Amino acid sequence: MQTRRIAVAAAVLVVGLAGCGGQPPALCSTTAKVTIDGKDTGNPHLVRCSQTGRAWTIETSDKAKGFTAVLDTEYTITAKSVDFHDFGGFTGTYWADQIGKAEVTGVNGKYTITGSADGSFTDKPSEAVTATFRIEADC
Repeated sequence: MQTRRIAVAAAVLVVGLAGCGGQPPALCSTTAKVTIDGKDTGNPHLVRCSQTGRAWTIETSDKAKGFTAVLDTEYTITAKSVDFHDFGGFTGTYWADQIGKAEVTGVNGKYTITGSADGSFTDKPSEAVTATFRIEADC
């Protein structure tokens, strides 16, 4: 009987860890839909979401061709920064109160970030542009 209880406990532990490789739920892989200047960027994209205190980070695993968005959820949800690295052919940045504009809607890990970022497109890297973006993530 004792052996059966141990086997059941071990099975429950393995199933619990298998979902996200032992990571907390906020770190599980999910997807995001992203448009830049109204153009689809090859959706959906795998992203990782993590929460540290009041800050949420949403990021692609590919740093060379991806994006990272940081949100502050203390009182109201606000975007702190959004960085695109050759993502959908665009490299650019939004930084709160510094570069571009952004708004966030959503609750409990389901966020939509819309705004504009300053940067350039891959086909014209020396031409500075302001591009609009929309990120929909369900963390």
